[in-house]
Amino acid sequence: MKIARIFLQSLIFSAYITAISVSAYSQENNGRPVYTDKDKAIDLFIEGKTLELKHDYVGAVQCYQAALKFDRSHGIYHALSDVYFRLAKYDEARIEIQNALKLDPDNIDYLENLANSYIAVKDFNKAAATYEKILKIDKDYTYGLYSLARLYEELRMPAQALEVYERITDKIGFDFDVLNKMYDIYVSNKNYVKAAEVLENVLKIDPYNMVFKRLLGSLYMQTGKYDDARRVYENVFMLNPADKAVQTELVRLYFIQNESDKAFDNFSQMLGKDSLGYQEKLEVGQLYLNMVSQDSSAAGIAKGIFEKLNEQYPSEWLPYYYIGTISFMENDKPKSEEMLRTAVEKADTSREAYVTVGLTHYQNGDADAALKVINLGLARFPEDYRLHYIKGLSLQSQDDLTGATIHYEKAVDLYPDDVNILSALALAYDTQGLFSKSEEAYERALKIDRMNALILNNYAYNLSERDKNLDKALSMAKIAIEKEPENASYLDTIGWIYFKMRNYKSAKEFIAKSLQVNPNSSVVLEHLGDIYGAMKDNLNALKYWKLALEKNPGNMQLKQKIEFNSIS
Repeated sequence: MKIARIFLQSLIFSAYITAISVSAYSQENNGRPVYTDKDKAIDLFIEGKTLELKHDYVGAVQCYQAALKFDRSHGIYHALSDVYFRLAKYDEARIEIQNALKLDPDNIDYLENLANSYIAVKDFNKAAATYEKILKIDKDYTYGLYSLARLYEELRMPAQALEVYERITDKIGFDFDVLNKMYDIYVSNKNYVKAAEVLENVLKIDPYNMVFKRLLGSLYMQTGKYDDARRVYENVFMLNPADKAVQTELVRLYFIQNESDKAFDNFSQMLGKDSLGYQEKLEVGQLYLNMVSQDSSAAGIAKGIFEKLNEQYPSEWLPYYYIGTISFMENDKPKSEEMLRTAVEKADTSREAYVTVGLTHYQNGDADAALKVINLGLARFPEDYRLHYIKGLSLQSQDDLTGATIHYEKAVDLYPDDVNILSALALAYDTQGLFSKSEEAYERALKIDRMNALILNNYAYNLSERDKNLDKALSMAKIAIEKEPENASYLDTIGWIYFKMRNYKSAKEFIAKSLQVNPNSSVVLEHLGDIYGAMKDNLNALKYWKLALEKNPGNMQLKQKIEFNSIS
């Protein structure tokens, strides 16, 4: 034990000797040494180090401060800075290490302490500047390079971080942690080509890592390097034939590369079947078509599948229909119309074709084409409620409310339990001023689905516009809002009901929320202007009425409202 203590004391003493350059002493003219108070500084320094080892940092600070009275050595400043840092006194730590650096400006250890004091208070700019200085002193200092790169990341300076990581790679070769950081930066900046290059290097370190191989395949897919993606995925699948996710990507690849037969073969294997029939192949195409909103490449895959099915099964109508639908998405209207027309011709006796194609034309904004198909369908299937409903929608889009109402009523007679049809009928009645019939339709719909948010909202707005049964309207509007709190139309409805009830504070609150969700509604902007008008805030009323008029310049009533209030 005694030997260990003596050894420890010798280490402490040696540290001090190095730190404070005890060799210094003055020479008088006669050449004989005259000793200063450094002996006292040594004693205090050793005592401070001993207290540090005992975790008595406050005592250590006192010893180092006392030592500095006898010897202002950079080593003592450094030791004092270290203790302040341990005590989380970062400003004091920075001051003391700066004192040390005045005496020894190129000391890398001291500069790192300074950088750490900046990092502790999240002053990453100054920390980065300090590491830049360190690397001017020693450009090959690996830890300094790594620290600087991380600081650049914190400062959202990806280009600079990548440059430093490249320097590290050039110096020490491929390092997993460094490559991982580079990969994260490239992916976050959507530079998938460079991210793929990084993964290629990662796989040189760990060539059988299936996770990285899958990621690399995915990046190749995103960058359109389908041959490379195929090579990677086929390699992974060969090593792990039970990997369904990889097999799914391979199927997708084969479709992209127009190898439909190979794709269908793999798909059938995934389903545990020998082969796929027409209906199953059609469902594969539908699967990809449904993925279009998440994956832009899915439309091309789906189109390729349906074109292949069109070749193999030319008498089936659905491939024509889907090709027509995708052609419309691709803004190829002539081809879309041709394919949809052919779909109806091929279907002949299939009512589904008339319903599907007619609805597609309506949704594409072509009411004339929709009516042409629907009328053909009604000639064959006059009792199909869906055809009457779609005809009603198409006629209403052409402002033929009378004709639309006739077909909505017919659809309800044929199928009285469809809430959507009852909702459309109620709105048609409402627009024509047939309010008792409108209420009857809404009530019928609520008997089928009493919590239907759309019905509740529309019914509530209907009542509020007529200043009728506002308590009931408010109750329904509250349920609609509870079910869909971010629906701009529903927020406007409840706000408008509060306005009609003269509760302007609540009215303003909900109408303002509606405009936060959708700031471009002329009706809601006008409503907010009306609320300000009722609150005698003419300046804001005019502001929102004018904004509403910008959105709907043909609103003559609104123009008159603005003119009247501008005069008054």
